[in-house]
Order: sequence, then structure tokens, then C-alpha cells
Amino acid sequence: MHKFIKVLSLVVAVATVTVLAACNSKNAIVATVNGEKITKQEFMYYLTSVKSQIENEQDNDIPEDFWDTAEIDGQKVIENAKEKALEEIVKSFIAKQKAIENNVKIKSEQRQQINAALGQLVATHGKDGVDEYLSQFGLTSKIYEKQLENSYYRANLVELLTQDVDEQQAKEYFKNNIARVKHILILSTDMNTGENLSGDEAIAARTKADELLERAKGGEDFDKLVAEHSEDPGSTSQPDGYYLGKGFILGSEGGMVPEFETASLELEVGEVSDIVETRYGYHIIKRYENDESVFEENKEQVLAYTKNSVFDEMLDQWKAEAKIEKVDKVYNAIK
Repeated sequence: MHKFIKVLSLVVAVATVTVLAACNSKNAIVATVNGEKITKQEFMYYLTSVKSQIENEQDNDIPEDFWDTAEIDGQKVIENAKEKALEEIVKSFIAKQKAIENNVKIKSEQRQQINAALGQLVATHGKDGVDEYLSQFGLTSKIYEKQLENSYYRANLVELLTQDVDEQQAKEYFKNNIARVKHILILSTDMNTGENLSGDEAIAARTKADELLERAKGGEDFDKLVAEHSEDPGSTSQPDGYYLGKGFILGSEGGMVPEFETASLELEVGEVSDIVETRYGYHIIKRYENDESVFEENKEQVLAYTKNSVFDEMLDQWKAEAKIEKVDKVYNAIK
């Protein structure tokens, strides 16, 4: 009897090691999308990207145990990152599947650009050093090539399916989805050192922001308050304000920090926000009527954002209809 128990224990131990090894393998399957497999290695690229984005959105000093203890809206931050990563990779797979269904191909010039990008990596890091370099981004040369291909599949599919989106739709998008805003910024961070203000300086910054909010809500000339008190250099370089959409600033690259963007897009024309706190400081935001001449100046960019928005709606619908199966044992083991 005792001998049987020992043998059984050994079998269980071996089985456990086998399962753990399978979960840790880079080729382990995290999920399937309409039967197509997402490997752990592919998923880790998206997770690395999302984690980097989340870290960039935090204050300057990120504690060592951030990914073990931090939470977003009551959810562990690592779980939040994994959900976002899975969302993104699933959409990438669906977009490629739909591209293939619609007989969309990678154009010859795009293939040349992919080959050139891979060749540049080899020239810079050597054939044996490419994967080591790419590993810091959660990539290998094969995954990198696949991501470049997927981006072109998606771009070409967007071009095919949104070719009927016209200037009138772009004007509507400009009116309804892009907000022109100005803001008063009172810094809570020392821009020379990157460190948060403390003590009396921190108290003074918050007090000043509260006082300016009261004056702005009381009807004082907002442009004058911006000119006299805002500590954002952009208040001088962008006197007509910023034109913000979801994830972008019109006429520029990149976008505003999430808290600022969300608050801006929620405002009605003429409305002044409450204090919006970001890693830079305290913002008081006012939304203005869009200037139609700005649309004319940025027509091509607005049209591109309009097409992407139309495509994103299609993608959301495809995702809702897709068969997506997560392999919990592998997914849950990822930290």
C-alpha cells in the first residue's frame, strides 16, 4: 500500500512539472481566435507594450513592487494590463483574418519596407544579435516580422472598407469627436528634477489651483486666466488651444495624458472642468467651439481618423461575433 502511494505521488509530481513546463513554454497557447492560436510569446509582446504604456502614465517614481501590489479601479494592475493586451492581440488577429477573407494582400512596396526594416536590424546588431536586441521589447525577429505584416494587412483593409468615407463624414467627426480646449496648469512636479513638490510648495500649488478654479467657475475671462497663470509652455505656443481626439492631438503626434483627454472629451462647449489631476499637476480645462478653418488645415488627418473610427466600429462588431477561447491555465500563470 505504501509503495503504491509513493508511485502515485511520483506520477502526480511528474504531471505537475509537465503542466508547469507547458504553461511556461513560449509556444504555450494563451487563447484562440476563430480557431487560430495565440502563443504565449506573441501575447508577451503585447503585454510588454501595454506595461510600458502604463508605466509611462504613472508618476516618476514607480515602486519596485508596482506590478505585484498596485491596483487600477480595484483591480490588480497586472490583470488590467493582461486584459488590455489580450484585447489588442485579439483585434489584431481578427483584422488579419478579415483581410485574408477580403483577399487583401501585402503590397510589393510594403514587403520591401518589411525586408528593409529586418535588414537594418541585422546590419546594426548582427544576425545573431537581433533576437537579443528585440527581446527587451518582448519580440523575436519572427514576431517582429509578423507584427509588421499585420499592421500592413490592417492598413490595407481599412483602405478597402472605408474608401466611401467622405469629407462630410470627416466634418461630422471633427464636430462631434474632436474637442478644442484650453487649460490652466499649476505644476505639482518640479520640471527640472521630475520629482513631486512636497511640503509648503505642494500645499501652495493646490491652494492656487483651487482659487483659480473658483475664479474660472465664477465667470472670469478664461483666456486671461490662462495667459496670467498657466504653467504649461503650450499655453503660449498654442494660443488657440489644443484639438483633442481619442488618442491624438490634431496637427501633432501622440496625445494628452489619459486623465486630461477623458475630461476634455466629456466637456460641453463653454463648460469649465473641475480640477483634473495628472502626473504634471492640476489642470482646469475649458472647451471651446471648434474653428472650421482648422478642419480645412488638417483635412487629410481628420479624414484618416474618421476612417479609423469607422473601421474600429466594424472591428468591435467582428470581435463580438468571433469565437474567442482563453486558455485559463496558461493565461493565469502569466505575471
